Amino acid sequence: MTSTDTNLAAAALAIALVALLTTMGQLLQQYLATADGYRRCQKSVMGEYARKTRLQWRWSEFRFETLYTTPEIFLAGQGSPNRVGQVLLTGSQKSREKSLVPPSSMDNQEAVMLVGSSFNNQFEVPSGQRTHTETPRAPPGGTYRGEMTCWVPFLHWIHEKTAASLDNHLIYSQEATDATVLPPRNVRLPGIIFRERSWDFQPPDVVRPLAKTTLADIAVIARRMGMKWKDFRPSDGILRAEGHSQTITSTTVRSLGIVLQYSYTGQKQRLAMAEHNLRKRLVTGSILTEQEEIYIPDAGADRLGCGVLRADRDLGLPDLTVSTQAEIVTALGYLDRSGTSSAALARILQENPDFRFRVADIVALAIHPLRRPGSHLVQVPAPSDNMQGVTTSSVGRRAFRQCLEEYVVVRNGDVGIHTQQALDICYEIGTKYAAWDHTDDYSTQDEQWIVTRDPRYLDAVQERLDSLTTILNEWEQAHSFRYHNMLGIHIRIAMFADGGETNLQQNLATDYKADVDGYFRQLPKIVEEMKKAGFHNKQMIVDAWVMMMLRAMCWGACHFFVPGERVPIQYFGSQLPVYIG
Repeated sequence: MTSTDTNLAAAALAIALVALLTTMGQLLQQYLATADGYRRCQKSVMGEYARKTRLQWRWSEFRFETLYTTPEIFLAGQGSPNRVGQVLLTGSQKSREKSLVPPSSMDNQEAVMLVGSSFNNQFEVPSGQRTHTETPRAPPGGTYRGEMTCWVPFLHWIHEKTAASLDNHLIYSQEATDATVLPPRNVRLPGIIFRERSWDFQPPDVVRPLAKTTLADIAVIARRMGMKWKDFRPSDGILRAEGHSQTITSTTVRSLGIVLQYSYTGQKQRLAMAEHNLRKRLVTGSILTEQEEIYIPDAGADRLGCGVLRADRDLGLPDLTVSTQAEIVTALGYLDRSGTSSAALARILQENPDFRFRVADIVALAIHPLRRPGSHLVQVPAPSDNMQGVTTSSVGRRAFRQCLEEYVVVRNGDVGIHTQQALDICYEIGTKYAAWDHTDDYSTQDEQWIVTRDPRYLDAVQERLDSLTTILNEWEQAHSFRYHNMLGIHIRIAMFADGGETNLQQNLATDYKADVDGYFRQLPKIVEEMKKAGFHNKQMIVDAWVMMMLRAMCWGACHFFVPGERVPIQYFGSQLPVYIG
């Protein structure tokens, strides 16, 4: 064979190989194209979750099936069931690794320095004495892409907010932060399980992989993250929440249900930088920043966001709902079984529809403490619109101590041992801690918005709260005394007294000193009503009333109500599936 023939044969062979490879590539491409949705489950779309995306060959259909994994988000602990394979979202490095949400997933949020009216993608370096600017650099390990599924940044910020809560929930901080499978006792934490799904079942209207949660869980998680529900109408497919640079909106997908869109605007960081620049006189004007919200990670606190009060079982009270005025009317009917209080409030609302009953004292008198020993945190969601009351303020506590002093002096010490002990407790706590009943400018300002308090002060107060609850419970067991009767009579006689706190003028302009003075003036009537209820020991009745009020004062000192819209009670605990795109 000549060299020419050899060259021709080699060329023909090369052409044949190219044709074969081209044909094989086209064939392979056709088969890969049968994996519908595979490109929509890659890292650019779903971050680290793309590692779990895989193809499965179906011989019967001679095609690939795309299998992808997304999280199912829920709350675990304190009555919420744990699930096999769950991972808790605590913000720790281990938790982030196991939940596939590394810190770099959202670390490249731009800081902004305002100069005049211009926005520059630069930030001032605060360390040392440097005053020059540097351009932000992308974090190592990848960056957040805006086109990702919105549940990727959503999981990131759940981690961040949970970590902030646990850092301040001191006694459980290390235990809870290190936990990745089971939540510690008396703590309720968000978690996920991994769900593998087939793209074959993806509705045609949905172009991204969807995470899943329930209506009740997303309602609580959004509030914990600092958002308020501005519109909550699942029956119409409408859910809208916003707050702290975050928004949640919804749409309804046929054959699927409600799909949420979460977005983080970064405005909070921009406002913080603008406030910093305002202090340095780089800009002028006013900066409106949102108050910090870090809630006690407790199921009871979560219930308050729906207006639900899980009553203290040691006090023999029923569970209540107080979100709306109509619900408060019903609740008063359970607390004051005579029906007088609920009828009185119904008449007030009929005459003045804008009237808002003070709920804070009812909460403090009815439920167990949500704050845990050793914790800094005091914030809980407000279960109703008007959360004023004598138990919420150092002014009310000071008024209670002063009135109790006068009561003891007038009777020349002829009072029960528990009444005297209550006065001693007020002296003891007030002497050690100004936050108890000092009403100077600092204390008043400190009560404007509270996130944390000195845990030593809170522990001292809560220790007294627990001991008072124990005494009241022991009296329930040993005597004919019923806390339920005492509370109902207090509401009927003291709270609804003529010219008292339910008076329209007094309701608009609070005067806690006048309120407490009125309570003590009504004390003889309370004693007489308790005797009608079958408890005849006058001194013991006064002791019980004083302990009941002091217990409520202690509860109010350990908690701070954060205002905000509540989730309607009919959706409390709802397991309606909700998807996040």
